[in-house]
Amino acid sequence: MAPPDPIPAARLLRRSLLPAALAVSLALPGCGKKGPPRAPLRIVPAAARDVRVRQIGGAVVVAAQLPGTLTDGAPLLAGSAARVLRMRATATLTPGAVSPRYLARQFEKEARVLATLGDDALPPATPGRPLLFRDRDARAAAPPRDGARGRGSGPPLFLYAIQIVDSEGRRSDLSPPVAIEIVDPPPAPAGLKAETAEGEVRLAWEEGAPAAEDYLYNVYRRQAGQEADVGAPINPEPLAEPRHLDRGFRYGETYFYSVRRLASRAPPLRESEGAAEVEVAPRDVYPPRQPTGLAVAVEGRVIKLYWFPSEEADLAGYRVYRRRGPAAEFVLLGEAGAAEPSFVDQTAAPGVRYDYAVAAIDSASPPNESARSQEQSETLPVDTPEEAPAAPGGRT
Repeated sequence: MAPPDPIPAARLLRRSLLPAALAVSLALPGCGKKGPPRAPLRIVPAAARDVRVRQIGGAVVVAAQLPGTLTDGAPLLAGSAARVLRMRATATLTPGAVSPRYLARQFEKEARVLATLGDDALPPATPGRPLLFRDRDARAAAPPRDGARGRGSGPPLFLYAIQIVDSEGRRSDLSPPVAIEIVDPPPAPAGLKAETAEGEVRLAWEEGAPAAEDYLYNVYRRQAGQEADVGAPINPEPLAEPRHLDRGFRYGETYFYSVRRLASRAPPLRESEGAAEVEVAPRDVYPPRQPTGLAVAVEGRVIKLYWFPSEEADLAGYRVYRRRGPAAEFVLLGEAGAAEPSFVDQTAAPGVRYDYAVAAIDSASPPNESARSQEQSETLPVDTPEEAPAAPGGRT
């Protein structure tokens, strides 16, 4: 019999491998198939964040955080600037009343640049730096809203936004516009006074307005060298009474306090001008409480002291005093740490009666020292065997 023809067998093999090869070729990337063209990456300054507005007196204060970078993360160079923009708004053209996209489009059409803050206000290469701008003519910029023109009656309503422009003229996206209704500010409080006590700065001021108005207040604090504070008040909730206790300060710092009267609880914040600032430099002149529970005992060839630990928040440690008999003066023997309410007197001479007392000290500079504890006495025996049991504390 003649051998089978090899050509049909090869054809069959190719036919069986073709579907698998086709599947692999379709799965492999870069087979010449092109997708839709992609737009080049647009690198511009990163947009301002956390844009907020508030009214203080007759001015609108605009605050924001500036990333200080381009959208690819590179730092902004010198010559960059922040533009503050403002637009007169209506009740139907505010955030929430229309879509963010439509609001941004209308803002871009109608807003005008109020100020361009350059390198003097925006040091280069400082990511996260704050921006602060006061629009002092906001109330005079527009008359009250006119109901006859379909805008609704009421105080002027404005939108504000921030845009960053780099040294090459590239512009960031606008920050989402934020709205504020400008109102007649309430009268500023007067007669602000401050006094210090242990752990407290006590503030009080004159109401300066009829009690029927039911005004509320916010208290502000800044450290020496800082600009006037336009951040959050130090009181967690508006104050109904003309007084406040501040316990959040630090000794050794100098502070300036002011208080403003609220026009309304409704956000954004709208307040009066601040009362004349008062300067306060709290100093820690308050000693800790006197230690208690002092006991002394002979332990081998030394005298050991124990006392109850103090619970003072600013406790820095203890000072141990000793005198040689009732007629002598107490002298400083040594110190113990705040976490070690005990001390070992290794210099006691055998046969001599010693009186001991302990005082607490705080972390002030210089430290304040408490009154001394109640005295306790002990004598190291002349011949004290090392194996002898310890004598009870407080023995005279």
